[in-house]
Amino acid sequence: MSSYHDYWDYYNDEFDWPDGRIRPDLDATRQIYDELGIPAGEAHALIASGFVHIYGDTIIDRYYGGALINSDGITRISKTSFRDWYQAAKAGENVFRRPVAVSTATSLSDLEAQVKQIEANQGRRLLFRGQTMHHETTRQIKNPALIIEGLGEASFIPSVWRNLLKRKPDSFHNFEGLSSQEWSRVIDSQFDINEINRRVKARRDQGEWISSAQDMEDSDDPILSLFGRVRMDLSMGHNYNLADLLNTLLQHYGLDSPYLDLSSDLDIALFFSSHKFVHNGGTPRYRYVGNNESKSILYVFREDKTEMAEYAHDRVLHELDPLRPKRQSCVICRSSPYALNLAGLYLVAAIRVDFELPLAERRSTPDLFPDSKVDSFLAALLGNCTQPERITNFQH
Repeated sequence: MSSYHDYWDYYNDEFDWPDGRIRPDLDATRQIYDELGIPAGEAHALIASGFVHIYGDTIIDRYYGGALINSDGITRISKTSFRDWYQAAKAGENVFRRPVAVSTATSLSDLEAQVKQIEANQGRRLLFRGQTMHHETTRQIKNPALIIEGLGEASFIPSVWRNLLKRKPDSFHNFEGLSSQEWSRVIDSQFDINEINRRVKARRDQGEWISSAQDMEDSDDPILSLFGRVRMDLSMGHNYNLADLLNTLLQHYGLDSPYLDLSSDLDIALFFSSHKFVHNGGTPRYRYVGNNESKSILYVFREDKTEMAEYAHDRVLHELDPLRPKRQSCVICRSSPYALNLAGLYLVAAIRVDFELPLAERRSTPDLFPDSKVDSFLAALLGNCTQPERITNFQH
């Protein structure tokens, strides 16, 4: 299969997950391990666990390190210190461990007090993620600096990378979202295209030159100008911010993406720690499970604006109003094929939720996941994407 692919290939079991622009030098990696006296079997386990060499004198932990050449001693380890690092990892030592507080909250007021204290200690805004149970990474060799006592190496791997690790773990594939053409169908649905065409024809009949989105944007016709501006934003705007926006929307509407959902609202995180996503006769819903027999957990992260982004409505969406990210106070954490579990770097606390949320404090599914009658973006996505059946569409 060629490196070009369609977004929907991610749902195909036969998709071969082609490598991205940067590929580790596995021969050089093996040579480094051999020079360090690491047996071939252990070297294989290290590589399979994501400890690889790209260039320079650095071994990168692909779960966190990013494709960077500088060493931080934790996620990017220099060749000269890797032997000691590896011996510590084998011995289960955590001499470089990042501090993560682990506790239990026995009431809502107890939880709020703990969060307030964490915020005071961190001195910056906190973000939250609730889950009905804790998950660990499954790799054979874990990063000793990221192991949490009693919890192991916490997994915050976004959906697209979980699929990659399941189907082709040795791939270093760069994520590609919906094509511009497919986004265009969604974005254009907020306009009356027949009316746009009528106005273009009328202007041309008057001798005006209109052959591109830029020409429309420059027109003094306010409808054509708006349509042209939106088209220009989309065609030229696959920049960092717009890519964040569009891929965030994939994530929030149930489609695979390389982003992890966090929230700036503690109440939102508590909803996800106390509600389990289930398919009931093919209909998706969230079922209240309370503290899930004391397995529910709330994670607390320190905000890092370099790797995280808060949802903001972009003008390319115009009248389309995605309500899910707004109502869920969405903040996304980015990731990459060289930073699969990046959010783990920013984890500062894990709080076991050992209480039942008072009824008056429980958020509802319709509130956080409004249906297509209310959410105009959801309606546009359902009506114009190639595989609408994959969108998580709650029926209220």
